[in-house]
Amino acid sequence: MKKVFGLLIILFMVTGCFNNKINQNDGIERIYLTDSYYNKGNFVEVNDLNNLDNDTYVVFAYNNFCNFSVPCDKIFESFMTKYDIDFIKIPFDKFKETYLYNEVKYAPSIIVVSDRKVIAYLDANKDEDLDKYQDEKAFERWLNNYIYFTKKN
Repeated sequence: MKKVFGLLIILFMVTGCFNNKINQNDGIERIYLTDSYYNKGNFVEVNDLNNLDNDTYVVFAYNNFCNFSVPCDKIFESFMTKYDIDFIKIPFDKFKETYLYNEVKYAPSIIVVSDRKVIAYLDANKDEDLDKYQDEKAFERWLNNYIYFTKKN
């Protein structure tokens, strides 16, 4: 019996059943980020988005007045580290000067952008988005609807 149990454990480990990363082979149509964002899992601080015109990226627009019980940047950093994905980070006062402010009016927010178009974003003013700011798994499931977590081979 111990041998069977041991073999099952080895089988699970070899097949990836203990992998804590989300499955992306589920038929959902996603987009790839620009390759340079599959990097180290860091925030890349910017003051404008003008030089990112042809990129596909995730931007974190933040303010210093976030009052969530768990700081949302920690949720995002944990996800970024897990998948080695860099996010653009911009202060909300600078974000308000960008073309994205026409569509996204509140911070903090995570915005998926491709070729200067908003693909999706979290709205800090909507109740249905609040869990994504406080729970890494909820955030990961949401973002999984829009981007691939690894770059193209």
